[in-house]
Amino acid sequence: MNSLGNIGHVLVLEDEPFISLDMEEMLESLGATSVTTFDARADAMQWLDENRPDLAIVDPRVNDGFCADVAERLVGAGVPFLVYSGAEVDETVFQKGGWLDKPTMPETLKDSLKRLLS
Repeated sequence: MNSLGNIGHVLVLEDEPFISLDMEEMLESLGATSVTTFDARADAMQWLDENRPDLAIVDPRVNDGFCADVAERLVGAGVPFLVYSGAEVDETVFQKGGWLDKPTMPETLKDSLKRLLS
């Protein structure tokens, strides 16, 4: 898989450990300089108090609940994000991000990131 160039620091919010690891590897191979991963929305919100990623990939439902507040924080900070889910999500704030079906293949992730960052 070829790189997209420097896509910077990526926040991943995902509660399945194997999916998180796979996503981290794919992002690094596409040009992420670093990846920060959380499995709980509260941890991501706390991290966002003092950090701003260049982009984010968010599973809307994680261990400690629904992540609309995380998506709202990303929108407010101007951080582009992909919603990474295998189920439909009706919450309006998630429509402000791109969509990535779960599970995904590296080329699909690359294409989704290209659209998000263009």
